[in-house]
Amino acid sequence: MKADLKNIGIIAQKEFADYLYSPGFRMLLGIFTFVVLSMSVISGKEGCELFNRGFGFIDVAQVITLFIPVLGLALGFDSIVREKNSKSLNTLLTHPVFRDNIISGKIIGGLGALILVVFISVTASIGTVLIFTGIDVGFSELNRILIFSLLTFLYLSGFFAFSLIISIISKSSESSFISGLVVWLNLILIFGAIVTAASSIITGELIVDLDNNDEAKVMSEDLQKLSPASYYAEAVTGVRVSYGSFGISSGKETKGIFDTRVGLGNWFADYWINLVVLTGIPSLMFIVSYVAFLRRDI
Repeated sequence: MKADLKNIGIIAQKEFADYLYSPGFRMLLGIFTFVVLSMSVISGKEGCELFNRGFGFIDVAQVITLFIPVLGLALGFDSIVREKNSKSLNTLLTHPVFRDNIISGKIIGGLGALILVVFISVTASIGTVLIFTGIDVGFSELNRILIFSLLTFLYLSGFFAFSLIISIISKSSESSFISGLVVWLNLILIFGAIVTAASSIITGELIVDLDNNDEAKVMSEDLQKLSPASYYAEAVTGVRVSYGSFGISSGKETKGIFDTRVGLGNWFADYWINLVVLTGIPSLMFIVSYVAFLRRDI
């Protein structure tokens, strides 16, 4: 048991170090941080009322919702397939290291990198807004920031877990990368536009026609639930923000995690389903990646 834990720890440290020294990942993290920081500066200068229904933070939350999945996919898309094709996995398995040690170490190392990404994201977004607005942060506000960090971590973990599955079943890093990119484009970036178009085609109504869009609007709301982005954005801002679609309000009393008009108990009562979904997606995918790696020929 001690040997297994030691092996897992060594592999996790190696994976974490590989991510930190990866030029591609550092470039993506730098670009993402710059974009989030720029949007946060704009929101801060405009007097974003962060802890009052989260008004002004929606634009920043939309950037995080749409583009942070890329970092999760970038962490894991070649985590397995690269080493499998280079035969380093075969060499590693000649030592007293079992397959479950390898996949466990890779998952833990990746989660460590995700914590770093979340820390940078929260610091760049929330920290910048607080600096520009001068809002005092008490215990209640700090709790909301921590929950926002947890939501971001869970949302990001889902895409990292999915990228691990792709890396396990793909034959090359290129095909793994393309598969992840296609999923991100269709499920996150242009999902709102796809849903809007599908709702209009199926119902024969145009969502932009405010006098005759009831069926199309209801269908669009239902279809938005197929994307994890809707659950994350709704829990954070109270609005399912998505590029190419209208922001759809949750219709709930609490307008996201930063709505200080109501307590955290009310937020949990309104968005516990979102929390369950955001927790269940990465958990299920990590289980699938674990089983798939153990059964896969190397």
